[in-house]
Amino acid sequence: MLWPDPKKAAKQVQNYRGPLRSDFSWDMLDKKTLAVFAREIMLCNQIHDRTIMPILGSHWDMAAMTAVAIDEWMGASPVYNARNRDLHNIHGDGVDVIMKGFQLDIGAPHMWLQFHYDVKSHDLGYFWLTSCGAYNHVRALTGGDPATETQICVHMEDPTFDATVMAVNRGARCTPIFRPPHGDSIPPEGPCRWQVSIEDRIGAVQTNDFTEMVRQTRAGQFKFSRADMTDDGLADYSGPFKRDFRLEDLASSTLLAQTKEFALDVHLLQRACYLSIAQRFGSETVADLISEHWAAMAPLYQARSRRLFGIEGDDMSAILKLLQLDHHFVPEYLRTSVELVSAQQGLFRIHECAALAEGEAGGVLTTLLAGDARGLSQVVAAANPRARAVRLLQDSKAALAFDIRIDPEVEPIQPSPYAELAGMNGLNELDLTEHTYRYQD
Repeated sequence: MLWPDPKKAAKQVQNYRGPLRSDFSWDMLDKKTLAVFAREIMLCNQIHDRTIMPILGSHWDMAAMTAVAIDEWMGASPVYNARNRDLHNIHGDGVDVIMKGFQLDIGAPHMWLQFHYDVKSHDLGYFWLTSCGAYNHVRALTGGDPATETQICVHMEDPTFDATVMAVNRGARCTPIFRPPHGDSIPPEGPCRWQVSIEDRIGAVQTNDFTEMVRQTRAGQFKFSRADMTDDGLADYSGPFKRDFRLEDLASSTLLAQTKEFALDVHLLQRACYLSIAQRFGSETVADLISEHWAAMAPLYQARSRRLFGIEGDDMSAILKLLQLDHHFVPEYLRTSVELVSAQQGLFRIHECAALAEGEAGGVLTTLLAGDARGLSQVVAAANPRARAVRLLQDSKAALAFDIRIDPEVEPIQPSPYAELAGMNGLNELDLTEHTYRYQD
């Protein structure tokens, strides 16, 4: 009698209903679920930006939002762009390589931003959006305010787009053909169209001070382990450029590595973001902002994880499941475990890992890896507003451990107003189970 391969059977998980599994890991997900989860993590970076930028605006002003956004994207995108090319054995310096980078860019979440591409030659190509969720959100919130649209679609995009394409070829530039502000109505062909060209340039676009800082971190240099190669898709994206590339095109083993990479890419962006905040406004402001930031993000991405994985209820089992799926705890870079003590008590542990060895973590992990439980309390409170996390001063099983308890007598943590704001205009409802839009000429 032939017994099923236990490793193969473990890969058949389509949801996370039923009891908590202390051994649960992302590599147990089947390919279809993993592709949706990867798109969810891409969307989580929009959730990050949708929450931190209004928080910065409320503490300072629009100029602060713009400056930090530019630092964030210029500081991180050249780093993760190179990482993705390395993951997929993508070589060369042409427009086709640049476009592959956009297709794998954490800042261009599939479905939320509907990108289309046309590669004409090694030195010329075009991309355009038939729908942009980020632009639609800002337009709806401001009533099409041209100053706000200019801030996002001109002041932020001009330097950051060039930084991204120059990561592939120093002579490459992005030139807008048309883009916001559009006045009363969005053009029928979509909000924007760009030309990507490679030419002999005089001078160079200024690099960002944070890029090399991010690149030299353990996170920037981290290498994920690779599972045994499967034969159910592309082993990598080293072949011809695919206009209609989908994550489902990848082999399961490659898709798993890409999903982890997306989570790390979010971390790299958040790291650059908080480096900018600390430099501009002082390191003492970072701890309070992280707690506020996490309070705004967690309700959105947890609600989407609940829907994808079928997680119900607000007991400790549900809380710990959501921690196992939280993209901020990047697998391998950050080694974590959970333990269910009772329906009201659980433990969250962080073991020796690259993230702890960073010295100064960066991003929203900064305070957590220093032993500060305030941010983690906001995460667990998003699952149950009467849940709290407290650091355990001694734990023989881990470098850091946090006790999580649900106390029916404690005052519930009130939801962040930024969470409701960020979830508006289609983000909460967006269905990522299928990549439905197709390539257009």
